[in-house]
Amino acid sequence: MDSRTYVRPLTVEDGELLHEIDQQEARRYRLEPALTRGSLSFYARTGHSLVAVRGDRPCGFVLAQAVWNGTRPTVVATRLAVLADDDDEARAALVAALTKSAYDAAVYDLQVQLSRRDGRTAQVLTSQQYRDLPLSFYGRVLGSRGQEGT
Repeated sequence: MDSRTYVRPLTVEDGELLHEIDQQEARRYRLEPALTRGSLSFYARTGHSLVAVRGDRPCGFVLAQAVWNGTRPTVVATRLAVLADDDDEARAALVAALTKSAYDAAVYDLQVQLSRRDGRTAQVLTSQQYRDLPLSFYGRVLGSRGQEGT
C-alpha cells in the first residue's frame, strides 16, 4: 500500500468517507461539525475544497471558497481537518494544495479560519508563509437555534 499523501478535489460522494474526520475535528476543538449533504454539495463546486488521501483512505480535508468583497477576491478556508492530531504531513499537503488552487485561479489573498486551540495547523500555516492576522472572528446564532443550551 502506498503511504504517500496526495490531495484531490472534494466531491459530494465523500460524505461518508469524511464523516469520521469531521466528527473528530469537531470534538478535538469543540466546534460544530462542518459536513452535511448541503455543505458537501456547495463546497464540491467551489474548486478550492480538497481531500488529503494516504493509501486508499482520506486523512484530512479543507473546505474553502473564493469570496469577492468588491476590492479583490480572497480564498477563505472555513475548515481544515485531519483525522490524526499529529498528522502534519496531511495538514501541509492540504495547505500547499489550497495555495496552488488559489494561485491557479489568479486569487492571491488567502485566509484560513481555525480554532485558537489548533496550534499544529497554525505552525504548518506559518511554515508555508501564512501569517497570523491581527483579527478576531466573532459569531452569533439568531432565532431558536441560538437559544439552545442557554
